[in-house]
Amino acid sequence: MVKSVRIASTLASAVLLVAPLLGCSAGAQATAVRAARPPGNEMVSAATEPPAPAPLPFHLPCASDDVAGCTKGCDDHHVEDCVTLGMIELAAAASSAEAEHAVGRFRAACGEGNARGCLKLGDAYHVGVLVGDAEEADAYRRACDAGANLGCVAAAGVYLAGKGVGADPGHAATLLARVCDRGNARACFELARLYRAGEGVKLDAARAAELFEKACKLGLDEGCLAASHTGDVLSPRD
Repeated sequence: MVKSVRIASTLASAVLLVAPLLGCSAGAQATAVRAARPPGNEMVSAATEPPAPAPLPFHLPCASDDVAGCTKGCDDHHVEDCVTLGMIELAAAASSAEAEHAVGRFRAACGEGNARGCLKLGDAYHVGVLVGDAEEADAYRRACDAGANLGCVAAAGVYLAGKGVGADPGHAATLLARVCDRGNARACFELARLYRAGEGVKLDAARAAELFEKACKLGLDEGCLAASHTGDVLSPRD
């Protein structure tokens, strides 16, 4: 190994002596010296900056208290962020004009087929921010059709009450059954009440008890109370 290093060093010296005679430039001389150096003695280049992380392939919805983030997301046409921004604005509204502006975000989102936008629009009618039973029923129906479980439960409520639509307990039961099958506790509970009363469905106490128990196991305390003969709340894991 020592002998190899000495030979390489001698070669480097020879190159430096011969290069001027051959008319080599300073750059060529440096290249020749580097070529003559033994392996392992190369200069280490400065560390480069790590590459920037690739952007996410999806948009993360803004948080319910992130006004700036929701505003930016809504401006960038992320509909879910517009709905969340509307909720923030509605909670802070100090006038009817501000409230209507906030609800306008729900209306626009619902118009684009957004389930949560339709649900929040229906809620705005339900709590009296806006007035219109038929509009409330329509918003809840659209929320249900777009896949919002709570929209189906709310739509069932308007069909049971005949609020803004003709009373139709049978259709209400159908909506509740659809969502109960998806694992929604409130839908199972409300459907159980219909079976217990024979409203919209055939009276069936056994089916009602089964649905109350299912609502309980899905975590709804009201279902546990209704399912228990003693009035004690059953554990969802029992």
